[in-house]
Amino acid sequence: MKKIVILACNMIRNGNLCPGDAKCLVAFMRREGEFERYKDEEAAIVGIVDCGGCEGNRNRSVVSLGHLNLQLAALNEKVDVLHIGTCMANFCPRKEDILKAVKEKAGVEVVEGTHKYAPQTIF
Repeated sequence: MKKIVILACNMIRNGNLCPGDAKCLVAFMRREGEFERYKDEEAAIVGIVDCGGCEGNRNRSVVSLGHLNLQLAALNEKVDVLHIGTCMANFCPRKEDILKAVKEKAGVEVVEGTHKYAPQTIF
């Protein structure tokens, strides 16, 4: 079974723009968007963490993921794939810097994006 972690935007999660990570979780359940790749296999989301916020440095994402990894290790769980949330993949001005840091340290496949539910226009 594939074990998945999602890295999401702190501002969007905490600003109630995506309460409860609903879009990512529904997309995973339906195997839509970037989760379509798991339609023919067992997979589970074992964690969702945020980037640490815009005011921090790129290493806050790495620290957040490292802390989650410690918690999962205590539960005998191991991450196979890290998804960068659509919130970060589409809207984060620091995305490239964060992606570089995460890819250097992750040691697992990194996938950009989760769902395709972002509206095309505001009106």
